[in-house]
Amino acid sequence: MLRMTRFTSAVLPALIASAVLATSASADTLLGVYAGVGQWQTEYSGNFGAAPIDFNDLNIDEETNNTYFIVLEHPLPILPNIRIQHVSLETQSEATLDEGFVFDDIAFPAGENVVTDIDLSHTDAVLYYEVLDNWVNLDLGLTLRAFEGDASVSSASTSLTETVELDAIIPMLYGKAKFDLPLTGWSIAASANVISYDSNSLNDYSAAIAYNSNLLIVFDLGVELGYRSMTLELDKKLNTDVELTGPYASFTVNF
Repeated sequence: MLRMTRFTSAVLPALIASAVLATSASADTLLGVYAGVGQWQTEYSGNFGAAPIDFNDLNIDEETNNTYFIVLEHPLPILPNIRIQHVSLETQSEATLDEGFVFDDIAFPAGENVVTDIDLSHTDAVLYYEVLDNWVNLDLGLTLRAFEGDASVSSASTSLTETVELDAIIPMLYGKAKFDLPLTGWSIAASANVISYDSNSLNDYSAAIAYNSNLLIVFDLGVELGYRSMTLELDKKLNTDVELTGPYASFTVNF
């Protein structure tokens, strides 16, 4: 199976730093570089397991997750632009079960004290074209999302334990619309990554307001504040129906 290189918190910031050092003031006419780092305050809801259990019953609630991204845009009309983004989505909880549930082939009985680890971290490679590029911007393309995590449930008092790997590349349709407010530095944007097949689906939406300063000659600094919602429904492996929602904030640099 095709694998994408994992972008960890050490690798992607280094890539962003390299792009910063390698870009000169004149490079914007040939290659545009847009990068950022941020955090997503994520709230979990839904259930998982063959005999499902609610996330609230496992004490899975909120986590603060790190995000990194870099965008490369060029003037060649045939080749797509590319955005690489990594999102860390890890949570761990401990709870005493009010009722039993089945995870994969293992039954965890009521009254059992269990530790749950869920890692939905993923790396996106977004290949897109700028359909419109003025004060109204429209990007359309394809996202390849590489999940690189797992989910595990283990008993604190017995030898019961089960781990399901989530290692897959999922293609999704991608679209983003951005509206620049002329002469202000402000913009608003909305984006979507979606796919649905059989009884599985992955939908990822975000909306944001951003500000980019034009005070520096070589590059612009900015901030982006938004809200993101990701829903994942799988009838295999994790047997999950989960929604992750919450606000996010990013600091950006644009060359």
